[in-house]
Amino acid sequence: MVVAGMAVCFLAGILGGLSGYGAGLLVTLFIAPIIGPKALIPVISVLMLINNFSRVWFYRSGLHVPTVAKISAVALPMSWLGAELYVQMDSAQIQSVLGAVLVLSVPVRRLIDRMKITPGPVAVYGIGATFGFLSSLIVGAGMLIMPMLMGIGFAGPALLATDAAIAVSTNFFKTIVFGALDALDAGHFLLALAMGLCTVPGTACAAWIVRRTSLHLHTAIIETLIIFGGTMMLFGFLG
Repeated sequence: MVVAGMAVCFLAGILGGLSGYGAGLLVTLFIAPIIGPKALIPVISVLMLINNFSRVWFYRSGLHVPTVAKISAVALPMSWLGAELYVQMDSAQIQSVLGAVLVLSVPVRRLIDRMKITPGPVAVYGIGATFGFLSSLIVGAGMLIMPMLMGIGFAGPALLATDAAIAVSTNFFKTIVFGALDALDAGHFLLALAMGLCTVPGTACAAWIVRRTSLHLHTAIIETLIIFGGTMMLFGFLG
């Protein structure tokens, strides 16, 4: 089980490093049955803090700090509100929400990708606030940020680095908030820390091969896993 977990995290690091999408969702499919839905978002917050920090480092030449600061300014307080709501939800509610989100994330992502978004200042702040709130409730809220950044002209390493830096600031803040709300104990923190470190070599591999391979196969595999895992979570809730 330990070796399987390390392999999943390594693969998640590669997939997230290549596309900026899929790492948290893939890890969720593996650890949700192990730690339960209630502990999932706090654990994923720590894990993705480490994963995204490594992505910032490997693509640091493209980082655009002003954009990170602008979006984080609205995302952080909204993530606190989302965390307050999260700790009030019971495990069955969380499992049903997560299952639905995993299944719906595939068509929603495809819809967002097809939309030609050119967000103005108000839209940027609105999307940032929505992302912050949802990031404390569900896995995969980051899918809102990537198309927005693309809409204001980001691409390549600049897109990957800036998206990752926004995730770093948000997940760092969420880790503190979940700890203060007693939703993240020492055992789960250490588990998330270990799993997060296992994603770093994968991110390094992704930084080396980015732009050298097609992401179509990766996308198809991830979407299949996400729909399958989300469906299983929903059936578990309904059963």
